[in-house]
Amino acid sequence: MYHLTSEFNHKNDIFREKEEIKQELKQELMWVKYRQRMLDIIEEKLFQMKQLAEKAKEKSLSADESKELNDRLNNLAEQVKALDEESRRIEDIRILE
Repeated sequence: MYHLTSEFNHKNDIFREKEEIKQELKQELMWVKYRQRMLDIIEEKLFQMKQLAEKAKEKSLSADESKELNDRLNNLAEQVKALDEESRRIEDIRILE
């Protein structure tokens, strides 16, 4: 009888371990998908920055236009940095649930 109980407990432990691994992998996949969405947004913002820089390069800007363009570039750069930092936080995986 003891042998059957021991074998049952062992199989139950293996099942629990597999379930834990499965849950961890699901969480990791969710994080990867979330990170990819954030990287897509970051890519779009970087593209906007590139367009602004090319616009500035192509024409002569007044001081006000130059300041406005610089402010827009700085704002986009801050957004990119914030998105990157936020989407790297694996320990805050709860945002994915």
